Amino acid sequence: MSAPPPPFSADTADNRTAVQKALYGVSRRAMAWRDRASARAQFLAGLGMIAFGTGLREVLHALGAELNYLPLLPTVTLAAAFLRAEIGLCVIVLSALQIHFLFVPEAGPGHDIAQLIYLAAAGFTVVLAELFVRAQKVALLESRRADRVGRLHAAVIEYSNDAILTHTLDGIVTTWNPAATVMLGYLAHERIGRPVNDLCGAEVDQSAEIFARVRAGEAVEHFETRMRTRDGRVIDVSITLSPIRDPSGAIVGISTILRDITETMQIFDALRQSEEKLRFALEAARAGWWQWHCLEDRVICSERFLQQHGLDPAAGPVTLAGWLARLHPEDRSGVRALVLGALESGGRDQALQYRVALPDGRGPRWIEAFGRIERDAAGRAQRVNGISFDVTDRFEAVERIAYLAHHDGLTGLPNRALFLDRLEAALGRVRHARGCAVLLIDLDRFKEVNETLGHAAGDRLLCAVAARLRAEVSAADTLARLGGDEFAVLLTETEAPQTVSALAERLIAAIEAEFDLDGRRIGIGASLGIAMAPSDGLSPKALVKAADVALCRAKADGSGCLRFFAPESDSRMQQRRALESDLRRAWAARDFQLFFQPIVEMKTRRVSCLEALLRWHHPERGWVSPETFIPLAEEMGLIVPIGEWVLTEACAAAARWPGSLRVAVNLSPVQLAHIGLAEAIAAALRRTGLAANRLELEITETVMMKETPATLATLERLKGIGLRIAMDDFGAGYSSLRNLQRFPFDKVKIDRAFTAGLGTSQQSAAIVRAVTGMCQSLGMVSTAEGVETETQLAALAREGCSEVQGYLFSKPVPAAQVGALLARLDGLKVG
Repeated sequence: MSAPPPPFSADTADNRTAVQKALYGVSRRAMAWRDRASARAQFLAGLGMIAFGTGLREVLHALGAELNYLPLLPTVTLAAAFLRAEIGLCVIVLSALQIHFLFVPEAGPGHDIAQLIYLAAAGFTVVLAELFVRAQKVALLESRRADRVGRLHAAVIEYSNDAILTHTLDGIVTTWNPAATVMLGYLAHERIGRPVNDLCGAEVDQSAEIFARVRAGEAVEHFETRMRTRDGRVIDVSITLSPIRDPSGAIVGISTILRDITETMQIFDALRQSEEKLRFALEAARAGWWQWHCLEDRVICSERFLQQHGLDPAAGPVTLAGWLARLHPEDRSGVRALVLGALESGGRDQALQYRVALPDGRGPRWIEAFGRIERDAAGRAQRVNGISFDVTDRFEAVERIAYLAHHDGLTGLPNRALFLDRLEAALGRVRHARGCAVLLIDLDRFKEVNETLGHAAGDRLLCAVAARLRAEVSAADTLARLGGDEFAVLLTETEAPQTVSALAERLIAAIEAEFDLDGRRIGIGASLGIAMAPSDGLSPKALVKAADVALCRAKADGSGCLRFFAPESDSRMQQRRALESDLRRAWAARDFQLFFQPIVEMKTRRVSCLEALLRWHHPERGWVSPETFIPLAEEMGLIVPIGEWVLTEACAAAARWPGSLRVAVNLSPVQLAHIGLAEAIAAALRRTGLAANRLELEITETVMMKETPATLATLERLKGIGLRIAMDDFGAGYSSLRNLQRFPFDKVKIDRAFTAGLGTSQQSAAIVRAVTGMCQSLGMVSTAEGVETETQLAALAREGCSEVQGYLFSKPVPAAQVGALLARLDGLKVG
């Protein structure tokens, strides 16, 4: 509540007359002189006042007035008004002495009493004037202070960054500061006198109880709502409402301070979104967060952290000791030392990897934790903030990778790398202990199983083989799978060939026993090569090479053989490898040729077909026998692409021959087992334009001896294309008649061994007679191979053979000479 203006203040002077204003000016200057002037100056002024009163008395006395001390009353008045109280009292005493001794010295006692009354009245006047002046000064000071406070309040409101406005209890705006204009866009005159609710709308209506509380005298701080600006924007504001009271304390209005918190709310929203993203990231990463208060030894953590460490959330706050108790005993001391070392002054943030023993009995889990230390100004650790991850899967994957790097993924046996490591370690002990031996095992007929039954069956067979071999090998030795169908055994601490040979025989016998694959009985074999250290080598490379040479010799001697390394075998192995290398180069350069040998029809004595025969001329070896390089190509896996090339070249040559001459092409058992054979033949026929019925495919009897549903299905599919299927070398096997019962062949070719015996062997004649008769009964064409004499030809004619083939007619000739050959044979009369 502000003080009222003093009687002579500027506020009151503005409403008075000119005389009053003049008097006010004189009084202000007098008061100013009274405050400034020294005591001496004021005393002299007081003496002047006494002199003025004395002179006034003398003038009046000369004029006939009998006045004793009345003329001194102006002196008292002036002294009271213009002099300080102590100076004024002195002036009054002097004037009283002057009256007593100069003006009325002979006065009686009554007059003395009057003088005393004069002194008392004059003194009271001076003191009263002093009190009035002092009161006026206090009022003036209070007025000035109130004025300064008012101006300060006005400046605060004027220059405040917060919008400040006031309104009546009915909500009518009474004041509006510039900040409110900046915030809301309205000028003061546009809002003063208008309802404040226009700015807030529904938000304020919904919060009417807030205004009711303010009207009741309560101040409400930081009430958040939304307001609409003049340009239509909606902003977030924080409102502080306070009641305004008059001097009597009654509430007459409401003061409202508005603060724009739109940016703050946006920051809060961004922080909230960031927290949500962080929480989502932690959840997505399956991370547990934690904060350890070092001084209190208390851990605040997420539920995932508790789950990772097998901690019970109902067991109370987690401590360092409680956390360490969950760690694997082998990791506990090391982790504790790292944590305490990091807390020391100068310690660094830590990344820990440790195992946790879960209470449910599950295997230990690997945890990776990262912590950042917060320190005070003195470097003392206060808190450690961090996150932790369950990285068990990663550790298991690393261990699995390390395991797979040294083990076969299919059988679980050590692989070549681990086998060689152990072999090198064993050879390192040979100089100080007994020797060691390497056994290389290669499965026989495994490729046929893989190609006819599929790779899945082949994998199951390999696992079964590994199980049988593992049962025969002791734990002190090493059984490994080197790749494909090749296994190896490392025997340590042995020098007796008899011991090694006995184990090798057991291994071969274990493999030769039939396997049961999904109800199908499968029979395979094995070949085995043996090298001994130190006699056959003292390095892993030399010893494995020696065992490989022995294995090649065993394979060459037939299935089920075992051979020890012999130096002379190495030279044969080198020759074989040189031939393999030459064969690869020959195939890459297509250094092969097709020769054709005619097949003559007995009745017409005309050529009905030509058999395509593959030839290879080596620049140094000369002509290499097909019996040499064809089996090698089968082992190397080249027979399939070579066979497709032969088919295409043979069909292209036959397409240029006159009439309907057929071409016969031999198929390897490996080709027949290949799943893409039918597509390759169909593609060759399309490219060359040869009719399907002009192509004959010759398969050996050994293919039918290993008959599988897949083989018969392939033959049926080829026959469905329109091809002719012939059985080659009939009679060379042990179940020839049964083979004819399994599949309806178009032709049967009698083996040259029976043709050679005609005229000299009754058994050969009887076999030829039986075969030709059987073919006639079954509607098949019979073709005799190896016809070289007229006697053989005549005998075949008597037995009713359909076709003949041999040197009697022609040796195989290159494709370029087929035309001349046909012309020569067309005019040839044989028999």
